[in-house]
Amino acid sequence: MKPIRLRDFVRVSSAYFSVVGYRNEDAVKCFLRYVPGGSRKGFRKLTHDEATAHPLAKKYYRDGIFLIPLEDVDEIYKPEERIRDVIESDEEVRRIVEFFKGIPLHAMGVTGSRLIGLQSGESDVDFVMYGRWWFEAREMLKKGISSGRLSEPDDDMWEFIYRKRKVPIPFDIFVAHERRKYHRAMLSSTYFDLLYVRDYCDIYKGFSEKRGKKLGKATVRGKLMDDSLVFDYPAYYPIEGEVNGVKAVLAFTHTYVGQVFRGEVIEARGVVEEIEGEKYLIVGTKREVEDEYIVSLSFLEEARLADEFRRWES
Repeated sequence: MKPIRLRDFVRVSSAYFSVVGYRNEDAVKCFLRYVPGGSRKGFRKLTHDEATAHPLAKKYYRDGIFLIPLEDVDEIYKPEERIRDVIESDEEVRRIVEFFKGIPLHAMGVTGSRLIGLQSGESDVDFVMYGRWWFEAREMLKKGISSGRLSEPDDDMWEFIYRKRKVPIPFDIFVAHERRKYHRAMLSSTYFDLLYVRDYCDIYKGFSEKRGKKLGKATVRGKLMDDSLVFDYPAYYPIEGEVNGVKAVLAFTHTYVGQVFRGEVIEARGVVEEIEGEKYLIVGTKREVEDEYIVSLSFLEEARLADEFRRWES
């Protein structure tokens, strides 16, 4: 059996969980997303707070995450294994797959509600690309916007994303950062995200997934040394020389992936945790990020948004 990895879903009885980690050999790191009792084919989608208050949390929720023993998992949903079935019944996904023609079908998939067949009329497309193919797809997306085959999200869609993610930074600053990432686009009237997931050969690389000791809220600023993992999960932002003992910023929310690039000055607010003897600033301690954020101060100066950010910050 292939390892369970990020963006897979698992079903435990009649509840669906999204997988939020790569290393799941002992228990599946995940979060409760759908339970019976709603309008989505008899299911409803849960917010972070609803999930942690659900009766299943008493059994599985530990230190900010759901940990499901492998023997409790009834079914595993893998985006790359189910993509053929999805495109047979989902015209929107089929057209996105066609846009990325040239990338092998086994290197892509769809996650979220469409993976488990619980999409509604308002569901966007959470489109997954694996390993190096994600970077190829990002370039194709960028060229697609330039050529007119794709378009950027319009103002209404940006507003929808902003409110859905409960982003604390000002709207103009959020959108300015997003537009240079090239991981969101519209294909005709269909909005989709381009999500990065490591290849199976790389799932044990990268940052440790162990839980840390919380030390309190903090804001850090520093120069970003390397941006090779800023679209990963967690997004990894190593700071030059460390700042107040903080080695790096880790973003556990898709809102802040790809937010800062190498050589730029990062500012981030979150929770400092000590993990395996090192201090990290964690952003995205909840799916709805509330008062946590990451910005590129260098980019804000370039985009003439620095004054707006300083006013908001004060």
